[in-house]
Amino acid sequence: MRDVIEALDRHAPAWYLTGSEALAAYGTPRQTLDTDVLVDTTEPGLRELGAALGRDYYFAEPLRFGSRVMASLVERSGAGKVDLIVRDGDPWSREAMARRRPWDHPAWGPAWVSSLEDLVLAKLEWSEGTSELQLRDCRMLLRMNAEAVDRTYLAHWAPGLGVGQLLRDVLEPGR
Repeated sequence: MRDVIEALDRHAPAWYLTGSEALAAYGTPRQTLDTDVLVDTTEPGLRELGAALGRDYYFAEPLRFGSRVMASLVERSGAGKVDLIVRDGDPWSREAMARRRPWDHPAWGPAWVSSLEDLVLAKLEWSEGTSELQLRDCRMLLRMNAEAVDRTYLAHWAPGLGVGQLLRDVLEPGR
């Protein structure tokens, strides 16, 4: 993954780890079969990134899922998969990119990671209220980082993302 991080630093204006890998930055590691990376680029930018890693990775062409564009890198050795998610152009996505944080990943070294609050909002949005696993991640993140959570930020963005009620539910379990 270090080679992917170096390629991202060379070929993408900005990026950050999100999903389960970002959970580890906030004390709640959970292993999945891929690494999610949000990238501030375009479809051609994804192709450029794939070409830069071409000898070591298979590049799955970008696909559109509603308003989202995603592509994947699969390590030829079979050791890993990276999902590259193009940043939406909406105000929250721009703010989330601006709030990314440097993190010294235990295995990969220096990397960018989603802010705690943006990780919670993204997981709530991704869950659509139906993924108990994503909701459990959010409850755990909020409980383990209770002193550091910017609740004002969460309350500001949650309604516009359509996750206001989900946020209230994970902030006040059992209510």
